[in-house]
Amino acid sequence: MDECCGDWATDPDIPHARRTALAAHSVVIKLQEMGLPDSLEDELAALSTDLGDLWSAQKELADQLERLVRSEADWSQVGNHLVDLRATVDHIAWHLGSVRRPMTKITRYAYRAAAEAEAAD
Repeated sequence: MDECCGDWATDPDIPHARRTALAAHSVVIKLQEMGLPDSLEDELAALSTDLGDLWSAQKELADQLERLVRSEADWSQVGNHLVDLRATVDHIAWHLGSVRRPMTKITRYAYRAAAEAEAAD
């Protein structure tokens, strides 16, 4: 088994996947409990997935950076760590692009709902 990354093809990290899913689900629950309308269901699904994956990826990025810094002075190993870091950075970049639109739509709804609640008081 590869010391750096494990055998990802046959050894899935179920606890990590559960934590990522729980982070995404927490966003869904929070916004649904606040009364987010069904018309924003698609945006909520995208937002929660992206935020869950970003949360997970930032933790992975920190772990990978630590592995790089603590690795032996071996260029091959450093190269492998940098490839892993690049894959995580690319994953983060994808989610950063993906999260913007649903986040903007839900943010606009949040401020509109807040203004309506304030006006009603």
